[in-house]
Amino acid sequence: MPAKPIVRAAAALADANRVRILRAISGAELCVCELCDALGLTQSTLSTHLRVLRDAGLSASRKEGKWSYHRLTPLGQSVTEAFFGVFPSVLATDARLRRDQVRLERRLALRDEADQCCVGSQCRSMGSRSMASQDRKGGA
Repeated sequence: MPAKPIVRAAAALADANRVRILRAISGAELCVCELCDALGLTQSTLSTHLRVLRDAGLSASRKEGKWSYHRLTPLGQSVTEAFFGVFPSVLATDARLRRDQVRLERRLALRDEADQCCVGSQCRSMGSRSMASQDRKGGA
């Protein structure tokens, strides 16, 4: 089927969590734990969605030690720019996307001096648990 790449990309965009993931990685290469924390998704759910995005050619990953980093491919960059460009008011007003962005910014503030995901218990103690408790207290 000649249109298979188009169908795969369209299918990848047809899920709210995958749109959220694409939005997050459109700004930077992100570690799985950063994505989990920022989007409030479990690692298994995130893995499933990342596989669909990779299979569609929209994202790529690299391993660094125990960490897996995800980014847009050139195709993914073009597709997301075009897709998000059609919906600028949604991006500006959607509460979930705004909350994701705030959580992502907070999570990225935990990166080390080399701009990499922080490691070990420091990351776990400062990461998802503290972010989740801040959310329950009325934070982002």
